[in-house]
Amino acid sequence: MANTMPLPEWLRFIDSEYLSSFIRDGGASIKFAVTRDGLKPALYEALESQCRTSGYVVVKLDAVATRVHMPQDIFFGIANQVDWRLSARRLIMKLAAERGYRVDHLDPHQDRNPFAAIGEANALESESIYRELRPFIDSDVAKNRHMAKDFRVAMSHFCQCENRRGNDSYVGQPLIDWLTGAVTRVSHVKPFSVYTSINRTTARHFIESALYWFRYVGYAGTVILFDNSRVTLARNPKDGFRHYTRAMAMDHYEVLREFVDTTDQLTGALMVVVTNSEFLDETGPKGYHIYQALMTRIMDDVHDKNQVNPMASLVRLS
Repeated sequence: MANTMPLPEWLRFIDSEYLSSFIRDGGASIKFAVTRDGLKPALYEALESQCRTSGYVVVKLDAVATRVHMPQDIFFGIANQVDWRLSARRLIMKLAAERGYRVDHLDPHQDRNPFAAIGEANALESESIYRELRPFIDSDVAKNRHMAKDFRVAMSHFCQCENRRGNDSYVGQPLIDWLTGAVTRVSHVKPFSVYTSINRTTARHFIESALYWFRYVGYAGTVILFDNSRVTLARNPKDGFRHYTRAMAMDHYEVLREFVDTTDQLTGALMVVVTNSEFLDETGPKGYHIYQALMTRIMDDVHDKNQVNPMASLVRLS
């Protein structure tokens, strides 16, 4: 039987070697944590608390609710847990600080016009702040080629939409609906000069863009807690929740393999795939052995007889 690593020890390693340094500096990594169901709450609670305290965006995906064999649904799952308007306000205040304006005491979490708030803090009119920052929103966001074109256009519109007066309604809601998958018709966002649907083909570019954006606006990075245990169920329990066929399981493993292969294209991201022993079962119908391309990338083919390598892609936790 393979050796296991105590959860607290693994968490300390993740913090010291990844969260405190590598991920914060812009690196990315995919980890597979094999554990029993009873240990998952402790893993989630400890890791989520650790990450939020360190300034990370924390996203939780579960194969029970999210179609994890569809890349666009993974992006929609991420997008639904993000405050896009907050990210725009963070970017606006970052641009203002870079121009020498006083913004230290301003809270981007407050739902108010950030241009007006910056103006009040610096004894200036909000429109003068907007006029000065608008060219930098265009150059630093709308023309930032680290992000997919339609994504960066959407982010620039989010920044401009924050320049509201009084009780004006928020006009950027169609963009939020498009990003979260609430409305998938691209015609919904054409007035914002956005022309690309978020689908199986384009989703990966949007995921990469989102991870870059979160770090660009000032977060330490992004941590994705990804529970795929539901995928490995051999039979449909018919409990009213999502069930994955063998073909769907293979599609899911291909999505994971693509994440592993394109880690260098992700920015400031740690993905922890939380799974179970069935995932490793080479005799079961839906273990990772059914997709050899993933198995060969994460299996611990060389390992010590007594010690667990904490840097391995796949670790069994106890």
